Amino acid sequence: MSLQDEVLRYEQQTPRSRAAWQEARKYLPGGDTRTSVFWPPYPLFFTHGEGARIWDEDGVARVDFINNFTSLPHGHADPSVSRAIREQAARGTSFGGGNEHQVRLARMLCERVPSIELVRFANSGTEATLNCLRAARAFTGRDKIAKAEGGYHGTHDAVSVSVKMGPDLMGDPRRPEAVASTAGVPQSAVRETVVLPFNDTVAARRILEEHAGELAAVIVEPMLGSAGMIPAEPAYLAMLREVCSDHGMLLIFDEVVSLRVGPGGAQARYGITPDLTAMGKMIGGGLPVGGFGGRADVMELFDPTKGPVVSQAGTFTGNPLTMAAGIATLEKLTPEIHARQESLRDRLAQGISDVAGEFDVPVRVTGMGPFYGMHFVERPIANARDAATVDQDFKRQVFLGLMNEGILVASYMVGALSTPMGEAEVDEHLDALRRVLARR
Repeated sequence: MSLQDEVLRYEQQTPRSRAAWQEARKYLPGGDTRTSVFWPPYPLFFTHGEGARIWDEDGVARVDFINNFTSLPHGHADPSVSRAIREQAARGTSFGGGNEHQVRLARMLCERVPSIELVRFANSGTEATLNCLRAARAFTGRDKIAKAEGGYHGTHDAVSVSVKMGPDLMGDPRRPEAVASTAGVPQSAVRETVVLPFNDTVAARRILEEHAGELAAVIVEPMLGSAGMIPAEPAYLAMLREVCSDHGMLLIFDEVVSLRVGPGGAQARYGITPDLTAMGKMIGGGLPVGGFGGRADVMELFDPTKGPVVSQAGTFTGNPLTMAAGIATLEKLTPEIHARQESLRDRLAQGISDVAGEFDVPVRVTGMGPFYGMHFVERPIANARDAATVDQDFKRQVFLGLMNEGILVASYMVGALSTPMGEAEVDEHLDALRRVLARR
């Protein structure tokens, strides 16, 4: 079966989603409010979710292995999270001041995440990284930042550089080009961004030392999420920590995704403490959220009793509805749950390799914690360039094939387990993959 055959099966299964998308295009450019949820020939429209499953407009149920891009660690409509939302909604959804849930969630994050001494909330991961970089510039008095090639840190200008780009634009792998990742990013932002090769410790160190006197911060995902759940090598992160400390730069970990890899996030797992940490997704329990925190002397730049040196606002920042949902979510993410999810993820990763082997299809499975990425290539995957070598048509064929067989992953072939899942859902995923590869 070809890619076009999978497209036809998809169209036959989802006529109501197609109609909903066509109607939506009259009012929304592209039929939605997020570019990231579009895939050809058209995206699904969903009606409801429960536990590990989600239903589309045509009544088709799928096991949801992406959960709104990893923001729902307990799956859909988790009873304790839903109850916290209902109880707070009955008391009010947002106030023009502080609330008890805000303080409680802040305390939980300070106690769990090694780098966080003080924390502030925002409404998205984009806002979280924006405020981290602004604080770094204010703290150091420098303007430039460095980021890893392939790292996704939201949609503000400073980080919309060298995220996803064609191989012809990447330049020397040991000295990547800074390339705007979307139209509308000013060249001034590109010039202020130094791009590092991911997981190349020697080359990245050389670039950082060349620019050390002008860099305010290095921002990095300990695991490249949108590039395919590619973990950093421990030596790479250790080098970043050393160089930043030696040259007065701040090290920022973007843990919007990777905070779920263990009780203290990726930083606890690696044993490397950044100066600032950006958060989002899971800490809001499925509602819009961002968070950022770190060293007290840096975070005090936001303290209005001391200036503030750096201003931060947002009408819905720290709203009690999101904070209550975040508390309920974190309370259920115990060390035992983290360990169980990693064990299931290991079972899934090995199963993907075994199934692909049955059909002589090369595959590399990356990730850690509950996260995984599927790369249909023979070479090891260490960075975004390695991930870009995959046959794009085949990747799309497998993505649509899995969807046709009742499994939902991200279109770039990454996923995450949620706590309602067990061995049965993992086996459903593997059986679906086997059927897709059998008809390729």
